Amino acid sequence: MNLPTTMLCTGLAFLTTISIGCSDSPPEGTVEGTVTLNGKPYDDAAVMFLDSTTGQAAGTDIQDGGQFVLKDPVPTGTYSVYLAPRTVPMEEGSPEAVKIDESVPEKYWNEASTDIEAIVNEGENSVTIELKKS
Repeated sequence: MNLPTTMLCTGLAFLTTISIGCSDSPPEGTVEGTVTLNGKPYDDAAVMFLDSTTGQAAGTDIQDGGQFVLKDPVPTGTYSVYLAPRTVPMEEGSPEAVKIDESVPEKYWNEASTDIEAIVNEGENSVTIELKKS
């Protein structure tokens, strides 16, 4: 082979390797939504998403009006949705105790006992998390 042909073949092999490597990323989706408790907006916690098959997790504090937006896209899949205490900024002095809202049923505070699931598809996802007191 002459030098130009060798360079062309090497370049094509390199581009093929790069394009194959890029296609290995799992599809992702963005997630935003609302959390309600008995039909009313709920914002006294963080909302957590956990895919138990992959271990992928994400979460964020719930904002006023029950609104939330996960900061980064997550891989597509089925996620268990549960609550966690809100993020408390660290300040000098004694740490503040973590508070759990006892007006919300205990099952929603644990990934193993929650009965709420959310399916994340590729692209944008809008999810309503409906918490209910028994």
